[in-house]
Amino acid sequence: MVLAPWSGAVGLGTLLMRMTVRHFFQALLPVSLLGTAAFAPLLTGCPANSCFLEICNGRNCRCSISSCADGAEYNTKRKRCQCSAGYFDIAGQCLDQAKATEYCGPGYGWAPTAKNRGKCVKLSCRPGDSLDERTGFCVPKEQVAQQTGVTIGQGQKLGCAAGEVLVVSGGQAACVPQAQACAKDEVWTGTACQQTQACATGEAFDTALGRCVPYANSGGSEFVVNVQQWAHTTYGPPNGPGTPSFCGSFAKKPLAFGIGPGGGALVRVTVNLSFPGNEVARGQGVSTTVYDGSGNAVPQSGAAEVQSSVQQNLKTLMQGGGRASSETATTTVKCSVLNGSKPSVVPDEIGGF
Repeated sequence: MVLAPWSGAVGLGTLLMRMTVRHFFQALLPVSLLGTAAFAPLLTGCPANSCFLEICNGRNCRCSISSCADGAEYNTKRKRCQCSAGYFDIAGQCLDQAKATEYCGPGYGWAPTAKNRGKCVKLSCRPGDSLDERTGFCVPKEQVAQQTGVTIGQGQKLGCAAGEVLVVSGGQAACVPQAQACAKDEVWTGTACQQTQACATGEAFDTALGRCVPYANSGGSEFVVNVQQWAHTTYGPPNGPGTPSFCGSFAKKPLAFGIGPGGGALVRVTVNLSFPGNEVARGQGVSTTVYDGSGNAVPQSGAAEVQSSVQQNLKTLMQGGGRASSETATTTVKCSVLNGSKPSVVPDEIGGF
């Protein structure tokens, strides 16, 4: 359906309005007015990445009504939703600077780059000191050494063996494999941490499949989230390995799980999500974490780290709003938590300041 050009007596100019009949009626008319027979196909919904009303002035078009999530707008040239100016593509959502930094987790910040992109970067401390990835504060190297039971002298600091990274959490230091120390938006390639592929709004990168997977379901004029798909893509598929971004957020803190130097364990995490009234913004998440071998619960400190990661991911989804495809979603995944060598004294290149 195309409305003919109209010239108003008040000098509004020529306005060309184009809209898909199916989208227009589905978005604006009550079901009772459509009928149950002649308009049955309209009730099946349309893609969440859709424009329902496109307004054009000559060749310049804009989408007036769309099913884009909060922080996103419909690009009439690319024919899909994209983040508005000042918002960044993160895990399928459009987040502003403050929420993007919150997504990265304690001790990290969001550094914007070109084209609404950016990356999680570790915050820096005074040379020689360490960043506490639980509190987000810098800790003097002398304090970290003391809590680790190691004495350092002038021009020295704590360090790790090759292939390991020193991670401080709650004032305690541990040497963990580099693969466990990547930022939340990175994956380990076997030689380095690399930022994951950018996905369109309503999609998330699935590391197992190596591609973006949509979690926006059909839903007429609303942004509807397939929460079960989102849970599998975000935390990991049922009874499979957890995603690097989820597992990595707590696997880098082995001491919280009672795992000392040279030790390791496979933990099993069950994530249960609920969305009262099918409202994504009201989402709630609860996790249960046990050692996979024995079935015994992990220490409270480890369980708290897992729960924090569950909530952090869920909060990002909640900020996008929309309707949940169901009131519940669940998945159970396994994550490897390894502790490397004990931190040792190494030369401080900057002279011990």
